[in-house]
Amino acid sequence: MKKTLAAVAVLGAFAGSALAADVQLYGVVDLGLNYSHVDMDGNGDDIDSFTMDSGNGSGSRWGIKGTEDLGNGLTVGFILENGFDADTGADGVMFNRESSLFLQGGFGKLALGRMGALNNGQSSWSLIGRLSPFGTSYGDYTAQASNIFSLSSQWDNMIAYQTPDFAGFKVYAQYSMGNAEADHTGTAVENEATADRFYAIGATYDNGPLSAYLAVDSINYASNDGEGTYWGDIQDDSLTVTFGGSYDFEVVKVYLGAQYFDTVTTGSLGGIIGNNDCPLADMSDATYTGYSIGLGLDAPLGGGKVMFGAGYLDAEQSDVNEDMGHQYDLTRWVVSAGYSYPFSKRTDVYGVVSYMNDKLEGRASGETQDAEWNPSAYSFIVGLRHKF
Repeated sequence: MKKTLAAVAVLGAFAGSALAADVQLYGVVDLGLNYSHVDMDGNGDDIDSFTMDSGNGSGSRWGIKGTEDLGNGLTVGFILENGFDADTGADGVMFNRESSLFLQGGFGKLALGRMGALNNGQSSWSLIGRLSPFGTSYGDYTAQASNIFSLSSQWDNMIAYQTPDFAGFKVYAQYSMGNAEADHTGTAVENEATADRFYAIGATYDNGPLSAYLAVDSINYASNDGEGTYWGDIQDDSLTVTFGGSYDFEVVKVYLGAQYFDTVTTGSLGGIIGNNDCPLADMSDATYTGYSIGLGLDAPLGGGKVMFGAGYLDAEQSDVNEDMGHQYDLTRWVVSAGYSYPFSKRTDVYGVVSYMNDKLEGRASGETQDAEWNPSAYSFIVGLRHKF
């Protein structure tokens, strides 16, 4: 109730100031049916699910954005965007996808607030979706960017900068002072060692049919919990280097991407192991080092668009896990095909079928023999998406 009243108050406030600034209400409502089957490779019961899900093709959201011309080539603007589950109406933190204020001019664009990382799919600053025809959507077992590459998330207290366009080139930089509450035990203090902090630098190049992307990011993990417990080097900082792009031949658009990652979490890799409990050992705190490659294409067909994507990931647990006795290797194959058909400029229907295989082999702390877990999953998704 409080969130609803807050939303109404925000809308009323902006309606009253619309004459002074360019303010826009926008959003996406995406609902569909999702069937998936996970073969647990003999370790527990297989998992079958048939559900109505929100945001299969695009995260359901509503937002308010606006700009005001300050003169002398300067513009101030804001983005307030809230994600929600269209199947239940539930949402999380208000404006959980983005809440930013920016100043733009001949120097480029400077933004402050809560924003997504460059390697994220839920913010105006998110760019990695350009490496896959499926973006960062269409389910947990699809050949989309978040199941092929290690992705970051939204970050509070972010400072972000984008250069002007130099003959198709743009450069980006991001720094987060950390979230208000620690993911670890204890209390996080913004911009101190008790909070995870985030750094990123990236670049894009767009010239006609060619689009290219490069990003390097790192999470400087908290080194103590603020209550006298220090873990120092036990939690090494993460690193990802991501690059790739696409080329539009008009009859077909081709996508290619690759990533090197170091000390990234299980959850950031998604897929079967990121969405299901591992029967071999507790992987919730495991980190991985390795590489991944994604390939895809889309093409116009029958008034709509056909999509195809495939990905491969090869990783081993990071040195810190081996020091603690865990020695596991992870490989992943994933392939997807889909089709979307527009009823109008704002409404389309889509369907995607996918297959994924994760293979984990090695040994846990205290074990003397290697073990193997080789689960697979397939899924089929159909949905309807409307933008406003």
